[in-house]
Amino acid sequence: MKVRAYGKLNLTLDVLGRRPDGYHLLDTVMQSISVWDELDIQTSRQPGVHLQCNKDRLPTDSKNTVYRAAKFFLEDCGLVDQGVYIFIKKYIPSRSGMGGGSADAAAALRGLNEMFKTGLTTEQLMAIGARVGADVPFCVMGGAARCTGVGANVEPVAPLPDCWLVVCKPPVGMSTPRAYSILDQYPLSSTQATPRMLEALEAGNLKRVAKCLGNRFDETIRLAPVRALKRAMVDAGALGSMMTGSGSSVYGIFVSEDQAREALETIDGMGRTFIAQPCSGI
Repeated sequence: MKVRAYGKLNLTLDVLGRRPDGYHLLDTVMQSISVWDELDIQTSRQPGVHLQCNKDRLPTDSKNTVYRAAKFFLEDCGLVDQGVYIFIKKYIPSRSGMGGGSADAAAALRGLNEMFKTGLTTEQLMAIGARVGADVPFCVMGGAARCTGVGANVEPVAPLPDCWLVVCKPPVGMSTPRAYSILDQYPLSSTQATPRMLEALEAGNLKRVAKCLGNRFDETIRLAPVRALKRAMVDAGALGSMMTGSGSSVYGIFVSEDQAREALETIDGMGRTFIAQPCSGI
């Protein structure tokens, strides 16, 4: 079977503190978008998990989120004697803040649950996903949600109103550990974007949503290409623009498809670009 793995954008990303074990406490609003990877899942005569990917540089062993998700699924469901072959067709860029690896793991869990007719609930799949990565539970559920704790506590919220999104991943990237090491050099933000965003989403007011965008990483990392992309998005008519995740992709919110496509032409050459809309993520 073929399963889509939808990427995400962070409408807000507040960092509230740091636990003694080093993990950071987050309060973030995430939205699934219509940019996706694709997983082709088949049964295999050889027991275990077998991966291939159209990107040679990506690992296909236990370092891969899909491998770990599939392994946990087979173990938890008592299917260790079964074998699965999964081919990952990547479109979502790495180090982009769009959640590609987490989305792939979530799609693997949903696909395997359907393939083996195991009947696990969304909550059970999310629990498996939490062992793979903090963003995986959100990607299992999809849509729009407030994610707290290390990011794995997921609460559905009102979705992003109908709009068009332009996303650009500049050539420069940022690893998540490096992003956090930079952030830790700064004091905690005195303002939080998430509560204001939740009110804007509940009101269904796109202009208000665009004014409530926020990302603590965007405030602290301050990559030159990110700054340039945000300016270009707004100059092209975006209601608002922000970096997603720990970077380095930047998105702009547009009212119409025509505006979004004109903006896409404006930023041509600044990075890898996508045009998208909010979606359910499943």
